[in-house]
Amino acid sequence: MIKTHPTELMLRAFAADELPLPLAVGVSAHCELCLDCAARLKGCEEELARQYLEPADQPVAISETMPLELDAMLAGILQQPVASLAELGQPVRLAPELRVAGQSYHLPRVLARHHAPKWRHIGAIRQHSLPLDEMGARASLLHIEAGGYIPEHTHKGYELTLLLGGTIEDGDTRYQAGDFIWRDASHAHSPHTPDGCLCYTVQDAPVQFTKGLSRLLNGISHRLY
Repeated sequence: MIKTHPTELMLRAFAADELPLPLAVGVSAHCELCLDCAARLKGCEEELARQYLEPADQPVAISETMPLELDAMLAGILQQPVASLAELGQPVRLAPELRVAGQSYHLPRVLARHHAPKWRHIGAIRQHSLPLDEMGARASLLHIEAGGYIPEHTHKGYELTLLLGGTIEDGDTRYQAGDFIWRDASHAHSPHTPDGCLCYTVQDAPVQFTKGLSRLLNGISHRLY
């Protein structure tokens, strides 16, 4: 069961096209994996549509402001069949498999084009930077082999980790595919994976390693995010 989700504020910002591209892709991918958040997002979009069509301060009948052609087109859209609850409950059709380190993972459709990444490989960790940079935020695919871990670190900015496959253990919590994990400077952690995992990650600043020899990486951490 998915434990962690985008906030209502983030879903509203996504619906209003106000998120940086890397975060928008993360929210979209999560909503493909989480039917509850897909329904919450649909509610946000419907609310924004009502606000656009019927401003609270100056309510105007649509028929008085739109040409007949647009009025007819809108009526046609509104008459489209609505998906049943059974249809909404059907599994999402996913992209081709991504294969890495003997594991296979399905990608959400929004990440389908990245199913053959060129990995940078350091120990048990593989990372592939995605061409989604916007507003200081950068996105990557991150694969950690079974038994691997990220050395303890904190964050100069924020970090989103969307788990696409496998499991991650962070502190006392075990996360699974679909979990939308948000971290910032208030967190110091060392996530590890017992069976391997694939993640979509977004950061807006380099991490800060806090223990052991990994602190030597802080001088080049700007190249790692």
